[in-house]
Amino acid sequence: MKSRFQTFVALRYLMAHPMHVSWLALGVAAVCFATAAVLMGVHDLLLVEPDRHSMVPNGSPYWADVVTARKLATGVGLFWIYVFLIRVAFTFYSTVSIVGVSIGAAALVLVLSIMNGFESDLRQKILGSNAHLQIGKEDGEFIEWEEIRARVDRVPGVVASTPFATSEVVIAANSNYFNVIVKGIDVATAVKVTDLERNLKDPEGIDYGSALDRLAPLLPDDAEPAVTPPLPVDPTQPVVDPAPPDLPAGGEPLDFSGAAAGDEPAPLDPAADPDFGGPDARAVLFDKAEPAPDDPAPPDFADGEPVAPGVPTDFSRPRTGARSTRSSGQRIATLPGVLVGKELVKQIHCYTDQEVRLVSPLADPMNPDATGTPIPYNRDYRVAGQFFTGMYEYDLKLVYVSLESLQQFLRMGDAVDGIEVRIHHPDAVDTVVARIQRELGPSYRVQGWRELNRNLFSALKLEKIAMFMVLAIIILVASFSIVGNLIMVVVEKGREIALIKTLGSSDTGIIGVFMIQGFLIGVIGTSLGVVAGLIGAWRLAVDGFPINPDVYYIDRLPVEIDLFTVVLVYGAGLVISIAATIYPAVVAAQLRPAAGLKQ
Repeated sequence: MKSRFQTFVALRYLMAHPMHVSWLALGVAAVCFATAAVLMGVHDLLLVEPDRHSMVPNGSPYWADVVTARKLATGVGLFWIYVFLIRVAFTFYSTVSIVGVSIGAAALVLVLSIMNGFESDLRQKILGSNAHLQIGKEDGEFIEWEEIRARVDRVPGVVASTPFATSEVVIAANSNYFNVIVKGIDVATAVKVTDLERNLKDPEGIDYGSALDRLAPLLPDDAEPAVTPPLPVDPTQPVVDPAPPDLPAGGEPLDFSGAAAGDEPAPLDPAADPDFGGPDARAVLFDKAEPAPDDPAPPDFADGEPVAPGVPTDFSRPRTGARSTRSSGQRIATLPGVLVGKELVKQIHCYTDQEVRLVSPLADPMNPDATGTPIPYNRDYRVAGQFFTGMYEYDLKLVYVSLESLQQFLRMGDAVDGIEVRIHHPDAVDTVVARIQRELGPSYRVQGWRELNRNLFSALKLEKIAMFMVLAIIILVASFSIVGNLIMVVVEKGREIALIKTLGSSDTGIIGVFMIQGFLIGVIGTSLGVVAGLIGAWRLAVDGFPINPDVYYIDRLPVEIDLFTVVLVYGAGLVISIAATIYPAVVAAQLRPAAGLKQ
């Protein structure tokens, strides 16, 4: 009965008697809605194509500004309608307190939902380009990876696994150079662990076939050169450059000796021509061997094949003793493929089917240059395709090649750098890491995605905490209005407080009245603010707020509503609102009945 009476008194102090209509709030809302209607008409005039759901500015360079201004005017109008409805039921001071708390709660829910969206988007991109966990060897080369992978695949919670190798190299294309991380992957199993296959949509819109299949050379290294057949002659078309009339017909030998027609050709005199026929022909004609040259070629010259005197050496790859007629395009087709990111293409202009070179800082001491410095490992590759992950650093600094190609390039043999593993539930990565660690023992290092990206996600978590504390100040500021409101109630209702105490109410009972009043302000304000924030977050998730993708790498604000965040905001609003009532309640309890009745 006592608590019911305290609640009745608290509501009596909060509610407006009689109900009040705020014409000021209603007038401001009407002006805002009229402005939104005018901007909508301007928007319809500027819009060329009636696509109201387009995220790209249409028709006029001011199209997006008009849409943003119209939405802003509509939002301000709805806010003043909200103030008007609260003012109808509550007193002016109570309305100020409730609106202040609700604004703080709505801002917290909306901003934290956007930050959750950014974190979720970043996490999705990281886990799309990387596995959920990685396994590496603590010491020595990781050669027994096939056996380890078979054991890992039997661990509960594991979906798939794949070997990988990485190294930092320099990529060169079109006289441009850039430092990148090259990653060797097993094509057959990598697509089961990462989202690489989904990210391989060529941004140029050109269909080159499956980019993963193009990591292997398109032509074998010993392929015959292609022969382009001559184009057929169309007898109906006129000849652009006809032959002169005195040109002999096809098949007739041409005599450039200057002798008259019908004369016998002069006998050949090998002695008159010292270069006639080369050394072998001179040896046959003169029945003697050609003297040995002063500087004979070494026996292992030209890949170990002895070179006959006078015979030109062929350094081409197709066949010994024949000149190569392979075109540049055919030679590039024999190279292994490499996958490059969209941002790297912009940086060094390496487009699909162009030749690039990878240069490693590693060097072979058995292969020095003229100065005795070991030559770094380098190898030519062919751009097999482009990928777009939506993560700027990955699209700029990461390139993919086949695992076998990278092992040959870096002289790794059968060793790998580690094994990537995908699991059923990424949030349970710590549990699966513990299982695999127990299975493999201390000789192997098992790391989950949280540990691999600890700095990034720790920074995001710290940023969320800081943002929560900053935005909670809005509710804290609103709590001062609660303090002011209750102090005004104490001053204004001093006679009533004194009368209640005269009738037998204790100081604790008076404190309870004001505590209930602050609790009601907190409940009403926080509830309305949380609902408003959830509606705003839902509309942002459905409609989207367009942002510049060239700057932020996404085309709209990501939004993700988290139940824990909503409960945390609701609790913070209640705690701050109740804490704000402590001082006014103590002041009211200290009021003496005699002093109050004199007012």
